[in-house]
Amino acid sequence: MRILALALAVCVVAQGASAKQPRGQKAQPDNERALSGPVGDPNGRWNIEATTTVGECRSLIPPSFDIVGNKIAAAPGPAASFWGYVDEEGTIVARFTGDGERVVRFHGTLRGGRGSGPWSSSTDLCGGTWRASRSAAAAQ
Repeated sequence: MRILALALAVCVVAQGASAKQPRGQKAQPDNERALSGPVGDPNGRWNIEATTTVGECRSLIPPSFDIVGNKIAAAPGPAASFWGYVDEEGTIVARFTGDGERVVRFHGTLRGGRGSGPWSSSTDLCGGTWRASRSAAAAQ
C-alpha cells in the first residue's frame, strides 16, 4: 500500500499538480509562473539544481547540461545516457538513464536565462522539482 501511495505521489508531481482550469486556460505551476517574457536562445550551458520532494532516491539529473541546436548535447554526471530537446516555446523535455535501467523524466520551461519544472522517476518511485540558470559563460 505504501508503494502504491508513493507511486501516486510521483505521478502527481510529474503532472504539475495543478487545479482544474476553465476550458481554454492552461494551468501553470507556481514554479513556472515567474518564467515569462521572451523565450530567447536556449543554446548554451545550463546549471541545474534538483530537489527531491517525493520518495528517497539518488537523482540522475546532472548538475549541468549543454544545449546545442535545441538538443541536449552534453550532460556530465551520474546518468549513463541522456536525451532531450527544447521547442520554440521554451518547453524542455528530457530523459536521463542510469545503470540498472533507472530512468528520470524531466520537463518544464527555459525562458530568459532561467528555467524550472518537475521531474519524476517511476523506476525509483520518487520525484521533485528542478531550477535552472544559464551559465555566465553562455551569456556572453
